Amino acid sequence: MKQIILSTLFIALIPLYLSSQNVCTAYLPGEGTKLTYANFDKKGKQTSTSTTEVTSVKVKGDTTYFTVHQLISTGKKKNDMESDFKYKCSGNTFYIDMNTILNQEMMEAYDDASLKVTTNHMEMPANLKPGMELDDGEINIEIQIEYMTTNISARTFYREVEAKEEITTPAGTFTAYRINGYVESEIAFMRFAFKVVEWYVQDIGIVRSETFDKKNNLMGYTELQKIE
Repeated sequence: MKQIILSTLFIALIPLYLSSQNVCTAYLPGEGTKLTYANFDKKGKQTSTSTTEVTSVKVKGDTTYFTVHQLISTGKKKNDMESDFKYKCSGNTFYIDMNTILNQEMMEAYDDASLKVTTNHMEMPANLKPGMELDDGEINIEIQIEYMTTNISARTFYREVEAKEEITTPAGTFTAYRINGYVESEIAFMRFAFKVVEWYVQDIGIVRSETFDKKNNLMGYTELQKIE
């Protein structure tokens, strides 16, 4: 009788065990969800609209893989920019594709080039807390065009969770983690650096972001408009 009871308990616990292997706190919504953002300049004038759609979510073992399609539109179709990004969630960590911090318009110029990419994706732990310092992220691209080689690099650093707070956008009111960090990029001999403040919401992603120059002057911001 005892053996039957133990066997029954074991069988009952199997689904709980299996589901626990795939539990992961993602900073993206489910497959088929589309997020629409408005991008503004420092004066609050809208400069473009971007949509982010989760086109694929696949689970392999204890890792969940996301494919995201992004379309940035300025209102003129010939200037639209489209990109696909890869994310993954494994264990208690969500990994952000470092290609997202590159200037996509600039990268389109190298579509026909040979690229060698090395990357260390940004990490977002599931148990975010104010005061927590986050790991750096980095991407390096070696571009070969005929006999010429060009290098592009970008990194995020000094990332810190500043607060857990409510934030309201046209898409609604959310409980978000405000994360402050810095981005530095280098193209050939040109170097750019700026500060970024982002509000992340679990199962959605970024609902607002602000970019500042070296003197802490606002350069522009992005805000979530709707979720479909």
